[in-house]
Amino acid sequence: MSNQYIELPNGAVIIGERKQETRTVSMAFAMKVGSADEDDVISGVSHFIEHALFKGTLRRNAFEIKEPIERIGGSLNAYTGRVSTVYYAKVPDTYALEAMEILFDLITSPRFDEASLDLERGVILEEIASAEDDPYDRIYDMTIEKVWDRDFGRPILGYHNTVQGLQRNNVADFYGHTYVANNAVFAVSGNYGTDLLKNAGEKLLSMKKNESTITPKSPVISKDPLWIVEKRKDLQQVHILLTRDAPGRRCKDDFDAFKIFNTLFGSGMSSILFHNIREELGMVYNINSEFVSYADSGAFMINATTSPKNLDNLVDSLKKEMGTLINRGVTEAQFTYGKERARGKLLMSTEGTLLTLSRFLDDVVICGKPDSLDDLITRIDRLTIDDVNASIKKYIAGKWNVSLLLPEKKQQSRFLSEASFKI
Repeated sequence: MSNQYIELPNGAVIIGERKQETRTVSMAFAMKVGSADEDDVISGVSHFIEHALFKGTLRRNAFEIKEPIERIGGSLNAYTGRVSTVYYAKVPDTYALEAMEILFDLITSPRFDEASLDLERGVILEEIASAEDDPYDRIYDMTIEKVWDRDFGRPILGYHNTVQGLQRNNVADFYGHTYVANNAVFAVSGNYGTDLLKNAGEKLLSMKKNESTITPKSPVISKDPLWIVEKRKDLQQVHILLTRDAPGRRCKDDFDAFKIFNTLFGSGMSSILFHNIREELGMVYNINSEFVSYADSGAFMINATTSPKNLDNLVDSLKKEMGTLINRGVTEAQFTYGKERARGKLLMSTEGTLLTLSRFLDDVVICGKPDSLDDLITRIDRLTIDDVNASIKKYIAGKWNVSLLLPEKKQQSRFLSEASFKI
């Protein structure tokens, strides 16, 4: 394998990792713009643009964008986040140049015709309705909206009224300001040649540069513990989401240690949460933890679903597990599990071109030039059990934000009457 990192004169970036042993190439054009860069009145416009670009360019209709890639067994897709929008494809190595040209055309020559925008608006409104119906999506969105600052708290999809109100000029203006060279990253992984990078570089150099480029942001989490409750008629179970602030990626020592903690605590069937609360106590079906991190800050989340009668016992069990970790620290076995699982997941990500692409693209969008795989492994290997235990005490002790989706029927619960969660 060999790596390339190229910064072009107009601010665009090319990053690649060659894998000559494979016969596929995964690639993406990422724009460093997302929902955190929007104003309230056009909330959802980044995601709207992602959808709208697939409706046709000045040179290709919607079918001509997708069919050439899918016909040869490849795949094409996109996603919008809070700080980036990514358009990606995975194709046989013999089709890499053609796929790159389609992706570049997709992001640089939108048609934005009124009929297509109106059609896609309806699709997105259905997507918003679907997210509101899904308990996990709903509890996540209602939590982030209140726990993070306004820019990061808005839902990526936008709101029903803002999407309904988006006009062609809103979409075109936001696109014109943000889809510029110094917000663009081309990332590629797989069996590609120098001709692909040369062509991608030439195309990126043709993009204009915007002097008022977007400045990378990080969320600000509420310092006052929040208690967020919503009741619904269609629920039989209680959905609970606990959140705390967590380290950002630029604080590498804290970030690395906390990532190991999250792995041993809530990742996999051998983790503390799954083994001790699901397997040993049998009071949940779904339980896990998640660590979301941006450049300067992040969030730690514990998500679980249980019957109303088990809620108090679930909360007591979570407090017990985290209290033990704060007071006694993780065991050597737990620490070893966290390090080896994190290291193994990194190594396994090298087998697939799309997994490799996702790994370094995320870092380059948020923090700039990413660390190599060897550097990431070295950072994991040098962590000690004391590093992880110090991170636990620093980040999980104290009061937590609590979000609950409850069945509408009134519940008798000590936890609900206390309206607080503290370790």
